[in-house]
Amino acid sequence: MTIVFVSRDDAGKINLVCAGPQEVAQEAIDDQDPAVLAYLADPLGLNDSFPDLKKWQLWLAALELPSPIFKADVLAAVAGMPGFSDVEKETIRIMIEDAQEYAREDPRIDVLAQVMGISPAEMDSLWRWAASFSSM
Repeated sequence: MTIVFVSRDDAGKINLVCAGPQEVAQEAIDDQDPAVLAYLADPLGLNDSFPDLKKWQLWLAALELPSPIFKADVLAAVAGMPGFSDVEKETIRIMIEDAQEYAREDPRIDVLAQVMGISPAEMDSLWRWAASFSSM
């Protein structure tokens, strides 16, 4: 364990890591802390942003998974979700079927990932991969 010194932005996200105390970096923290490791892996935060996906990009990526995921199966799973009201289920169905683009930041995407059996980290990877698809 090595102690490093960090400063954080207004949202509490690390925006500077120093080996020793600095005027701008006052918080002492373990260098193996996940927030420190995340900052060191991507100091500019480029991996934090996700482009919007066109509908076809997401669903083609879902078909390319080792166990392909079909939109019809996801819609059936959404319809049978316990603990969700009919309005919530319909909202998710509309988002799946009628949206022309999906935003990764939309919290319903994580619900969709859960229905698909995909963790949020796996959805992040799937999202970046799907963003690389281009139309012919």
